Amino acid sequence: MRRCLLILLVLAPITTSLAAAQEEPGGSPFTFLPGRILVQPFTANYQEPRVGIRKQLGSSRLKLDIGSTLDVVEYTISSEKSKKLRAGIEFFTYALSTSANGLRLQIDAVDGFFGGHVSYRALSENAIFSLRLRLLHLSAHFIDGHFDNTTGTWKDGIAPIPFTKDFGELIGSYELQASFFSFMFYTGFSYATLVRPEEIKRFSTITGIEVHTTNGDATAFGKPYSLFLADNFSLVGIPSYVGTNNLETGVKLGEWTGSGIRLYLSYFSGLSVFNQYYNIHEAHWGVGFTFDVW
Repeated sequence: MRRCLLILLVLAPITTSLAAAQEEPGGSPFTFLPGRILVQPFTANYQEPRVGIRKQLGSSRLKLDIGSTLDVVEYTISSEKSKKLRAGIEFFTYALSTSANGLRLQIDAVDGFFGGHVSYRALSENAIFSLRLRLLHLSAHFIDGHFDNTTGTWKDGIAPIPFTKDFGELIGSYELQASFFSFMFYTGFSYATLVRPEEIKRFSTITGIEVHTTNGDATAFGKPYSLFLADNFSLVGIPSYVGTNNLETGVKLGEWTGSGIRLYLSYFSGLSVFNQYYNIHEAHWGVGFTFDVW
């Protein structure tokens, strides 16, 4: 409670001064709560804030996502507003839902993240260069149906582990905008200052692409829409480095850089996204939807 009050006492004069500066003639390079996310979450990266559900085909397993990200303050670097720097916060979690012992929608495992980000974007005539640094805390937990009270044993012989990770992640992206489509490539790495179990390597990499259509005046249900293809590939050491790939394709209803609904088909192959199962390999198709709220 004392820490929360201290944060409020520190933020209150900062936000008040930012608001006052924006009202002055000529304005200020600082903007409080600037609006849409400057560097939006990468579509096929599963460790991003989102709200939605993915159904694994041929199984009762669901991945449930709940979370949000917010840019809190913006600094405009160039007078023509083509270069911007922002800082924000991120809180999100995803859970594995299964059917166990005749019960549906049992929450098997949960991964939770919280932290913040600093992002940079530079615009040119038909391209966008972006950088995003995130500092996050991750913890993973078992929830329902893992311990058998009658036998005193753990399900499948897998006991819970104190999985924890404090890490920084830096990703750079380059987006080329053409007449009817947009193509983006991104790559980066993360480094953990704390990780348990200790056999997990502190260094990992991430690479991906996103392609989506820009349909001009075309609409669906009175709103713009985009067809998209996105792929995300990561290398994580457990301790040997193993690749994990997630491919998604579908349609987004709404502006690509704004709020909307994504409907997609996906194929996942690699290490489980649920870190209580961090060393288990999976491969499966899925269908899902995501509400983009930013």
